[in-house]
Amino acid sequence: METIPQDKFIHGEPRDLTACMHKVRQLSNCIEIANLINSELSLGRLLSNVMETVKQVFSADSVSLLLREEETGDLVFQIALGDVGDEIREIYRLKKGQGIAGEVADTGVPVNVADAYDHPSFSPDYDRRTQYRTKAMLCVPLKARGQTLGVIQVINKLNPPYRFTREELEMLLTIASSAAVAVDTARMHRFIIQKETLERDLSLAREVQQSFLPGQPPRLPGYDLDALSRPALEIGGDFYNFFQLPDERIGIVLGDVSGKGIAAALFMARLTSDIQYHSLLCKSPEDLLAKVNDLLCQRAKHGMFVTLVYLILEPATGKICFANAGHLNPVCSGEGCAVALGSHSAKGPPLGIIPNLSYTGETLTLDPGQTLSLYTDGITEAKNSNADLFGEDRLMTVMAKDFPSATGLVTAVSAAVDKFSLDHGRSDDITMVCVMRRKTTP
Repeated sequence: METIPQDKFIHGEPRDLTACMHKVRQLSNCIEIANLINSELSLGRLLSNVMETVKQVFSADSVSLLLREEETGDLVFQIALGDVGDEIREIYRLKKGQGIAGEVADTGVPVNVADAYDHPSFSPDYDRRTQYRTKAMLCVPLKARGQTLGVIQVINKLNPPYRFTREELEMLLTIASSAAVAVDTARMHRFIIQKETLERDLSLAREVQQSFLPGQPPRLPGYDLDALSRPALEIGGDFYNFFQLPDERIGIVLGDVSGKGIAAALFMARLTSDIQYHSLLCKSPEDLLAKVNDLLCQRAKHGMFVTLVYLILEPATGKICFANAGHLNPVCSGEGCAVALGSHSAKGPPLGIIPNLSYTGETLTLDPGQTLSLYTDGITEAKNSNADLFGEDRLMTVMAKDFPSATGLVTAVSAAVDKFSLDHGRSDDITMVCVMRRKTTP
């Protein structure tokens, strides 16, 4: 009968059996951690659970997990467990390349040292600040999709021989590989949730913004009115509106808030309400612009301002009074020509920049067969693939044609801009209002 040499026994068990059992325990621990990773999408809970288990499995005094900050490359402490965990979390971050962790994050090469003070990259600053003594250390990178997301550190073995083995380093690398995939997945999940939330918020903001724009232009005997507003993003900063005023007059405004997105939309929504309210109190367009300008200057934030044109139409006579706050000049078209209205000296600065300003009003008479158009610079500044602008000349060429209705003119301008910028795409909002006075029947 074959006997097993005595040196093959440890505590009465064959050494090969002991090694096999150790491997089984390591595999079981890896499976346990993998199950933890696969059962949790919340990044905070996932990392806490993994590191708690790692601390127990490796019989370590402390463990920490640091994730790399994308903008700076610094390592930021996410989890720190052990007697000085709270102090380490307060330290919060390691500069790019700093210490053993920084080197492992930069090189992607894992480290197993019996005494950290023997490693050339070790920095004792944190030991001095926390009164801790770092000795044995494992430090491995968290890698996913070819990128290093951070590192895991396991510090100070509590059992003899008080150092980590090569097998433990290999096991930590296996754990780190699964953890890195989980971190990457959790981040992607969080990004998707944030994206979906933002899309819902944008959709709601779009609905709110649309509620401040008129559903249909008013119907005026002897006139044809139409409008178009197409934001470049989900929501934009362009706006227009019609206001019913005393004596059967109609107030019309078109403007462009600086910027785009939610901030511009909210600014626009409140501004439209302000204009609607003060249009009933102010006798002239220039008075309204002065009043609204002071209101915007009082609550101006983040440098936002608005350019706009406000006009008052007397339908019976065709008389139009208007004032311009830094906006593009209105255009009068008909009988085969188109011309920009308003003098340069009468145009005032945009609203919301300089308080206590006065604005100058101008008047004109819209004759039968003529159309008055207001528009934003998303039309004239539309670009093609050669970076050429659509420009005022092309706009005037389109407007100079005879159209049977205001809708025909708005549609023609929109189609011309779309065709011009087809291979480039729109980068700005497009808004236009047209007021056509019908020709009188002989």
